[in-house]
Amino acid sequence: MATFLAATKRPLITLPFLVPSLSDSLAVGFRRNQSSYRRTKQRLRVKPDSSFDPSNLDHDHIIHNPPSSAPNAYHTPSKFLPADDVRKASILSSTVTSNADDLPGVYKSMPERKYHLTPSDIEEIRNLRMNDPMTWSRNKLAKRFDCSPVFIAMVCQASPEKREIQARILEAVQSRWGPKRRMAREDRELRREAWGRDA
Repeated sequence: MATFLAATKRPLITLPFLVPSLSDSLAVGFRRNQSSYRRTKQRLRVKPDSSFDPSNLDHDHIIHNPPSSAPNAYHTPSKFLPADDVRKASILSSTVTSNADDLPGVYKSMPERKYHLTPSDIEEIRNLRMNDPMTWSRNKLAKRFDCSPVFIAMVCQASPEKREIQARILEAVQSRWGPKRRMAREDRELRREAWGRDA
């Protein structure tokens, strides 16, 4: 026993070429072995559906394998529904009876047009707009005469005084623009001109 202990207490001699380096151990850890490759291949080997097997086909027919999802009457083609299926009858009746008038509108319903203004009303609109354009704007005249501001713009134009005031306001606003904004506005005007030329 003593000789065995003495033999085990001797220092171990390690040779440097027998000890694996750190890079080799990392490479071994991330290396794909034959067993892991076999497992992956086995997981990916999925058995095909029986309807795809040509030996099971007695006659020619359409193969319909939809993805696994909740059944929906709108996604199931009527060709694949049984003849006595309630969904098939409802789909056919909806396609036959549906009309463009029954569909909901995409845009907001337009109000009915009113043709209630007389020539005297139009003359009054023009007089109010010419005499006091700052007080009687398009919106105020439209509310008073129960019509649209577009109709007011069609009936009468702004007075030269109001146009001059608006031009002064625009000039004051443009005087505060920097070079970047001024260049962007000029580019916008050039693009608008190009739109008209391309059309």
